[in-house]
Amino acid sequence: MVRLALVRLALVPPTLLAILTALFVLLHASPGGPVVALSGEFATADTVAAIERRFGLDRPPLEQYLGFLARIAQGDLGVSYFYKRPVSQVVLGHLPATLILVVPSILFAALIGIPLGIVSARHGHHGPFLVAMALIAFAIPVFWLGHLLRLGVSVELGLLPVQGMRDPRVPASGWPYVVDVVRHAALPWATLTLHQLAYTVLITRAAMREEVARPYFLTAMVKGNARWRAESRHALPNGAAPLLVLFGNRVGWLIAGAVLVETVFAWPGLGQLVAAAIQNRDYPLVIGVVLVTALVTMVANLLADLAILAIDPRAREGAAP
Repeated sequence: MVRLALVRLALVPPTLLAILTALFVLLHASPGGPVVALSGEFATADTVAAIERRFGLDRPPLEQYLGFLARIAQGDLGVSYFYKRPVSQVVLGHLPATLILVVPSILFAALIGIPLGIVSARHGHHGPFLVAMALIAFAIPVFWLGHLLRLGVSVELGLLPVQGMRDPRVPASGWPYVVDVVRHAALPWATLTLHQLAYTVLITRAAMREEVARPYFLTAMVKGNARWRAESRHALPNGAAPLLVLFGNRVGWLIAGAVLVETVFAWPGLGQLVAAAIQNRDYPLVIGVVLVTALVTMVANLLADLAILAIDPRAREGAAP
């Protein structure tokens, strides 16, 4: 486990370097730029030159790139053009709101999707129906699914808030605040969970159908274990590796998918932040959000790998030098 963790940690710097280089090139090659967003289309040449000097945009691209990498290596993400604050402060201020959506959505998808996948793996009429429902939920675009839930549950039935993270009339502390945030987060949670559910159901189904055909499962059944007990105590732990890999990989997708979900529900997280940053051509802020997302995704994948090694002896044998 230690060796794998060290290898993964050693891969972090070159991976981040590749991501940052590609992002720097793409942003600076795109039409327009932060000067246009800050000064407007009809600014004078003196105004444009002053803005370029202030943010160092008048220097050659290679010099800008090397200076950008030097600042990143020192932990300095720069200053947001739009917010006039350090990028790290802006990103960390919005990160908790996104994690409030992403982490529970992964847990809900696991708590709902794994049992459904186990049921669908059994022979009977439930399997094809559950698989079909999971595929339909996945096929619906996440932003459209969010609009449907908001229209049906919030607008038509009036059961939950339409958008936002909290009601300003509710005190910002104590249980009333927690309940208010949960009510506002319910529909974004449902949107992300339903879209994540298909992967969980299908991968659980495939893993369980493979594991129940192995000799150890038949031995457990012959010993008198109930089927649910043999599945939960023997087959599921042995087939958990694909699920852990799935959840580790999907963290990045969920943060990216939160861009659309947070826009639909006006949720003040990284998704809404990066959408505004792209619109304002706030390059340091875009790079900061992508960097944080990449780091969170790599940490999630590392934790998933370590969890696989902890529960599966076969993986430990394969990882041994």
